[in-house]
Amino acid sequence: MIPIRLHLSGFLSYLDPVDVDFEAFDLACISGQNGAGKSSLLDGITWALFGEARKRDDSLINSAADAAEVIFTFDYEDSRYRVQRSKPRGKTTLLEFSQRDAEGNWHPLTEATLRATEQRIVNTLRLDYETFTNASFFLQGKADQFTQQNPTDRKRILSNMLGLEVWETYKEEAARRRRLAENQEALLEGQIVNIEEELNQEDERKTLLAQAEAEYDTEKARLDAKKASLDQVRLVHEGIERERQQIERQQAEILRQRQTLEAQVRTLQERQQERTQLQEQLSQATEIDAAVAQWQKDQQALEAYEQQSARAQELQAQRQPPLREIAAEQARLETQLQQLQTSEKNAAQMRLDLAAHRQNFEKLQQNAAQLSETLSSRETLEADRLALSEQRGQAKAENQTLMAEMKELRERIDALAVVKEAVCPLCGQPLAEPERVALLTDLETNGKEKGDAFRKNEKLIADCETRYRELENRLHSLAAQEPELKRLNSQTAALEHELNLISSALQEWEEHGPSELQQAAAALANQTFAPAARQTLAALDDQLKQLGYDAAAHSALREREKAGRASRDAQLTLEKARARLEPLQREIEQTLASCTEQEKHLDELAREISKQQATLQDKTANLPDLTILENETFAQQEKVNQLLQIAANRRSQVQVLDTLRQQKAQLTQKKSANAEEITRLKQLEKAFGKDGIPALLIERSLPEIESDANELLDRLSDGNMSVHFETRREFKDKKREDKKETLDIIIHDGSGDRDYELFSGGEAFRINFAIRLALSRMLARRAGARLQTLVIDEGFGSQDAEGRQHLIEAINSVRGNFAKILVITHMEELKDAFSARIEVSKTERGSRVQVVAA
Repeated sequence: MIPIRLHLSGFLSYLDPVDVDFEAFDLACISGQNGAGKSSLLDGITWALFGEARKRDDSLINSAADAAEVIFTFDYEDSRYRVQRSKPRGKTTLLEFSQRDAEGNWHPLTEATLRATEQRIVNTLRLDYETFTNASFFLQGKADQFTQQNPTDRKRILSNMLGLEVWETYKEEAARRRRLAENQEALLEGQIVNIEEELNQEDERKTLLAQAEAEYDTEKARLDAKKASLDQVRLVHEGIERERQQIERQQAEILRQRQTLEAQVRTLQERQQERTQLQEQLSQATEIDAAVAQWQKDQQALEAYEQQSARAQELQAQRQPPLREIAAEQARLETQLQQLQTSEKNAAQMRLDLAAHRQNFEKLQQNAAQLSETLSSRETLEADRLALSEQRGQAKAENQTLMAEMKELRERIDALAVVKEAVCPLCGQPLAEPERVALLTDLETNGKEKGDAFRKNEKLIADCETRYRELENRLHSLAAQEPELKRLNSQTAALEHELNLISSALQEWEEHGPSELQQAAAALANQTFAPAARQTLAALDDQLKQLGYDAAAHSALREREKAGRASRDAQLTLEKARARLEPLQREIEQTLASCTEQEKHLDELAREISKQQATLQDKTANLPDLTILENETFAQQEKVNQLLQIAANRRSQVQVLDTLRQQKAQLTQKKSANAEEITRLKQLEKAFGKDGIPALLIERSLPEIESDANELLDRLSDGNMSVHFETRREFKDKKREDKKETLDIIIHDGSGDRDYELFSGGEAFRINFAIRLALSRMLARRAGARLQTLVIDEGFGSQDAEGRQHLIEAINSVRGNFAKILVITHMEELKDAFSARIEVSKTERGSRVQVVAA
């Protein structure tokens, strides 16, 4: 991974946006005072890539910013990538991952979730945060992060660096396949045991088969005999059944004919009842004829009444127009009278309102005049306020001048009071003591006069401000009264308009109203209105009187004629009865004769069926029960079927033994092959485990790391120190002959071999630095995880001058193995050792960065 560009904004000490371009150098020193923000640049890189830094969550956000944002662009394996991570305060983190194509266009690699995108970045780099920082970042406070781990974690970290985690995947796959094979072995063993149990039953199965076949033959012979007997009985039963069905058909026919006879009897009874009703109707012939004659007379009288009714309706229709005219005129006069009476009452009320409105009008005029007079003083008050403002401004300006003059006098007085040999401020000649005292007295007198004038002006200013506020309050009060004056003027104008309207309306009523009211009342009281209509109505009423039409008599005759119509209907019914009676009598006689004949025939048929039933009963008396025979035969058939099934099952159980012997041979062969597979998978599982191939690969890589570390440590310690890695050591239990897997760091320093944990300070740092650089060089040579960047963020302060020089030489010695090396320091004397620098400084707006390249 080669850094190309880093953009920080609102991140830790970087409040304002900062951009760092790494393309201009391959080795650079990141310099600046402690706390300037040097290490925050590295925090920005790890936070962008892995979401990890020395701080987490909102603590990464600058206190003056709302969000932290880091954009990191880097090259990896001939491709350029960009990671953009931002964290708004109090909200979730946003992460974007993209890759640039050959044309310079960016394509998103962001996954659906934050966690998935972070995993995509880890997969791309093929390193997680811990392994990345252990191998590539020599971070502040983490120089010993690899060496200080326990042996197990050292092996785990080194395994990740070497890409050995794939062997754990192989181990899991081998274990999974072994478990499947073991399950298959148990399944095969169970199947073989089951087959052997069945093969041991061969003799027993053959004996049971012979017994089943013999029992089947015996019961089959019994079944055949029962079937033959059953067939004979069925033939007899079938003949008897045919005779029984014939009798049932005859009985059904008798029943049908009897139902027909019963229907004819009911019809005969209905006709006889109809004949009785007709005879009763014919007995009322005299009364019906008399009623018909009276009805005919009523019809003739009703025709005369109808003619009178038509003439009366015509005259009534002619009466409606004059009646409507009279009613309309009366309604008009009544409405007019009501309106005039209302106007008379309104006129009385208007006289009262007129007096009250005139009083209100005069009062409003007085109030408006008073308020207008009060508001007229506003211009005078405005002029007074302006004069006070000018007077106050003049006093303030004068006081500013006085203040400057008094300050100057005070300085001169102070100078004269302190210095015994003063000079004249006008001519510059030396002053004698009396002259100095006299001048000092004059200056103090002048200062007092100016002070009195200043205080007088201050009092004047205060008085002006008090009077000014009073005038402002009065003006505000007057301004607040202006809407009231407008309201009074508006009310006065409206009331004046209303007075004019009332006066006009009252005058109009007094001129016409009383006379019109008297005329309308007289016309209604005397009924003298609409004279022409009244004359027409009187003439029509005389014609109605002469006509003499009696509506009540007409109505009574109409009802009587209506009731008499029933006699005509009765007469028609009587004529129909006379015509119906004779053919009805003939129909009754014929039906009665037919019913008698059918009754005799049905009795003869019933006697014949009784004889046939007696004969049939004699035939069936001695026959065996067919149902019992059928049940017995069915039961025997079921028994034979069961025996046949038993024999077939037992025959199948004997026949299957040959197949089972073949299956046993095949399963035994499979079991043997499966056992070999389990043994092979166990060997692979052990080989893929941490003590197998990964341990061997680690052991093979340790000499390379050890050699590189000793090469660097030799230069850093002037040949006094070397490092050695031990991968096995004895158990505390001395009885055990095997050794424990470990990864111990042993240091040789001339006085002997000691564990790494016994070193501290500058010695420990040199050991850490050598091992870490060796790890980085080793990883840089491996294609699985290309780390082409080395960052050193501490260590120089713990070294003396000679040790620091050795470190710089060591860094330059590995320069060719890395595309980018960054060294962080706050020591000014080290800056000149690097041709390129990234200078970090702290300002009021946060940290700033400047890249200086040779």
